[in-house]
Amino acid sequence: MTTVEIVKRLGSEDLRPTTKSILSLFAKNFSYLPTQTSPVSRLPNELLSSIFLYAIRSTDDRFETVTTPIIASQVSTRWRDIAISTATLWNTIILTYPTSEQQLSRAVTWLKRSKLAPLDIFLDFRDPSWDWDSAESSHKFRWQDMETIIRLLMVHACRWKHFELFTDTWAPIFTFLCYTRHIKSVPLLVSLSLHRCNAFFASKEATFAPVEMRMPIQLFGGRVLERLRQVTLTGVHIDWSTLLLRNLTRLEFRYLASDVIPSIVEFTSMLRECRDLRHLTILGRGPRIDDNPVSSLSSLLAVDSASEGFAADLYAVIELPHVTDFVFGFVDTDYALKLLAKFLFPALRKLTLEGLVDLDPLSQSDLDAAPLLDWLLSHNSLSKSTRTHGFPLSRIHSLKFIAINADTSIISQFFNDLHELDFLGLYKTRIDALQALKVPMTNLSSNIPPCVTLTRLECHDIDFQVLVDCVLARGPLSRLNHVHLQPDAISANNRERLLAAGVRILYDSKIPDH
Repeated sequence: MTTVEIVKRLGSEDLRPTTKSILSLFAKNFSYLPTQTSPVSRLPNELLSSIFLYAIRSTDDRFETVTTPIIASQVSTRWRDIAISTATLWNTIILTYPTSEQQLSRAVTWLKRSKLAPLDIFLDFRDPSWDWDSAESSHKFRWQDMETIIRLLMVHACRWKHFELFTDTWAPIFTFLCYTRHIKSVPLLVSLSLHRCNAFFASKEATFAPVEMRMPIQLFGGRVLERLRQVTLTGVHIDWSTLLLRNLTRLEFRYLASDVIPSIVEFTSMLRECRDLRHLTILGRGPRIDDNPVSSLSSLLAVDSASEGFAADLYAVIELPHVTDFVFGFVDTDYALKLLAKFLFPALRKLTLEGLVDLDPLSQSDLDAAPLLDWLLSHNSLSKSTRTHGFPLSRIHSLKFIAINADTSIISQFFNDLHELDFLGLYKTRIDALQALKVPMTNLSSNIPPCVTLTRLECHDIDFQVLVDCVLARGPLSRLNHVHLQPDAISANNRERLLAAGVRILYDSKIPDH
């Protein structure tokens, strides 16, 4: 039975609780069930309702926000009545691939029980077994499936607060854009994340596909979303010329194809409307930086003769006075340098740099980050024109290198300018970065290591023997007292060496998300 058929049938049913054996599944979580004489039975309804809500708000696992209401509503008649009357207990809508009758039944039930409560919607239609070499049209989650689901959710668009959509292919997001451009209002929407999870399109030679769906579509019909504060666009192609994003605090561009990215004028205009932006992520490409900006300006003015300020935007530096966290992943060093030259980050405190070397499985080239690090070093000073720091390395508290490879000498120079660094993360990075943490030969007399304020170091996919040697070689003035590692990544001998030096070992299981 297809998604379309399931939803049609559910629409004609009087829906009942979706799980019959829930007590047998979760009974182990209860030492007893409430009775009329138990202390919990004397709690006021309002307090029990608050406890139920605390249970879902105190977890980072979004799927527990679905199971917790089911558990509470199946314990007793009174608990069921209280749970069902607590609308915000049912406001998380989750649908995943493959969509099933049980999932869709649950979604319809949750939409009814949540009443007027703001909705947190999470849609993940990625197929773990999907063959990326196959035609997108062969994917089992089709645009028709997305159409049915978005029509079900659009009735409640006035309640959308958080909306996340993950897909392998473009058709479902294209369908989302086509339908939502007709929505008159989404007054509560705070965060929007659209992810076409195929990083290959950010590689140097890749262009947008499928071509038949390349037409740009306005995001929500070009309407201003007054409450929207966080936007993430991964592999997404929209009509940038009508994109009205204002007052964002977080903006992320991930893995956009080079032929459908915004122009520098559109990008600059977007950022200037986000005066309180605090976090900016660019993985792959941000705006199109034309070699011939005059022709680009001419084409824009031909469309909009009122765009008098666009000429300045082509050349102006973009100052982001409140951005404290910048994540930058690059696939092309020349483009990266041109883009970085457009920015001023006077308040920068957290910096993540990533060499995107795994986008194209056929490419064996290794990105040299030396030009990028050298450029950042040269712009770690006051700008003569604005009297602000472009990239104030000396004020950065947290730095992450992901697949950033360069000679020890340039990394040493870079580390020497990090006077306030507290946290350093090294992931899939050559040992040059570790070697650069040692006390340099020129400083042996003073025994002062680079990044002397560093207290926490996290490493993944790195030579842990070299790691231990470098940590211990930082000398007595080092403040480093925490090392984060993958589980079982270090030998017992090296563990003892670190502990004897007063360095605490913490274990992490994966490379942190950006």
